[in-house]
Amino acid sequence: MRVVIIGNGPGGVELANQLSGEHEVTIVEREEVLHYSKPMLSHYIAGLVEKEKLFPYSLEWYEKKGINLKLGVKAEVIDRARKVLITTEGEIPYDVLVIAAGARAREPTLEGKEFVHTLRTLQDAEKIKEQMEKHEEALILGGGFIALELAANFAKAGYKAKVVHRGNTLLGLDEELTKIIVEKLECSGVEFYLNTNVLKADKDGVFTDRGYIKGKVKISAFGIIPNKEIAVRSGIHAGRGILIDDHFRTSAKDVYAIGDCAEYNGIICGTAKAAVGHARVLANILRGGEDRYDFEFRSTVFKFGDFPIGIIGKTKGEGKWLDDRTKVFLEEGKIVGAVVIEDIRRAMTLERKIKAGVSMDEL
Repeated sequence: MRVVIIGNGPGGVELANQLSGEHEVTIVEREEVLHYSKPMLSHYIAGLVEKEKLFPYSLEWYEKKGINLKLGVKAEVIDRARKVLITTEGEIPYDVLVIAAGARAREPTLEGKEFVHTLRTLQDAEKIKEQMEKHEEALILGGGFIALELAANFAKAGYKAKVVHRGNTLLGLDEELTKIIVEKLECSGVEFYLNTNVLKADKDGVFTDRGYIKGKVKISAFGIIPNKEIAVRSGIHAGRGILIDDHFRTSAKDVYAIGDCAEYNGIICGTAKAAVGHARVLANILRGGEDRYDFEFRSTVFKFGDFPIGIIGKTKGEGKWLDDRTKVFLEEGKIVGAVVIEDIRRAMTLERKIKAGVSMDEL
């Protein structure tokens, strides 16, 4: 079976790894570099890891796996009738085509946006790294995990780091948990400006509704936009992302989508861990197995500098502290989510129990 994958990110490379021994696999990637770890880009910018550590797979790895890797090639349109992917370097026939095109950073819309960076690619990282080494201070706009990873890693490296966020909570968590995160990261040197709306930027900082905040290097971390364009051009149904069913099938026969570009029932997963999970389940499905990915259940461990935190399942509504590091969330007596502070092993254990549907009494 000829499997063609658009995208060499975490989902695409994992799917190729899973299927390469059984099928003829081709990856089409518009970037000209090998697969690199996007979650590690903030570490690289801060100088905490060397550039070569970003690249887990060598060209020889692809060759040994029998994966046909086409770098610097743009997928332009899918000819669904002929089952051919049309690219900037010609046509590639497929039996199964998987769109793993990822997402791009949401661009800021404020006045002075030309003074604000976004981070999604290695090229973005190189530009920011150069500026950080020159100015040694960063002002990060946003309250999600990318913003916190950047700020914490910069502070760990000895740079000045400020987080400006329009909301009063971080990571979609409650005020109590937000306070803990803020206190932990403030101890490492991060400054926070919550409930603060950015009005415009200039070369030296940003104007907000709470005054001017200085920061030479400004980075917007306002979320992602799924790369759905190849699907739209090819007449495949899309919403915010490429619409899929619970088998990752798109509206086109033998065309699938995984990772950040895919949307299931209004959900865009948005993490490398989820993209890898998608790839593993889809590989089993393509082998003819019965497998399902639980799109509703999210579980991620973040490490903000030296501060790890696990966020598992649903973290809204009624919450109870099991101890000073673990807050669980309940629905009808069942534990449906948890936040674990600085105890990754505990987080992994709780994830298994929450998936099994345990009650408070069964912990």
